[in-house]
Amino acid sequence: ALLTLDLDAGVEDNVSAMTEAMAAVSTTEVTYAARDSDFEGFQIKQGDYMALLNGQLFDTQPDLEKLLEKLAGEDTYQSSEFINIYYGSDVSEADAETTRALFAALCPQAEITLLSGGQPVYYYMISAE
Repeated sequence: ALLTLDLDAGVEDNVSAMTEAMAAVSTTEVTYAARDSDFEGFQIKQGDYMALLNGQLFDTQPDLEKLLEKLAGEDTYQSSEFINIYYGSDVSEADAETTRALFAALCPQAEITLLSGGQPVYYYMISAE
């Protein structure tokens, strides 16, 4: 949204352009389940990995790589030009690089950027545009 900011344009034009730019970005957070639960048809087990795509539960898996593979195969990522992967404080650089390579293999049309976000709780925060 900040890239669309035009200091010579009016407030309304900037708000409109920034809102349109934000709508073109999807975000995913990958975390874990703190307890067993049943949510929106998902049987979630404590310790399972969970992906939230644009604020909605996308999937849960006991295997992180399988969850990331399913996520990379999603239309959101398949149609993206740019994918930014921010890895959290509980992810090693080597594991993050494996995730980058997975997205690069499954989303060959996208430019993939890997960044250390250092965020707690979320293994990955991924944006696609």
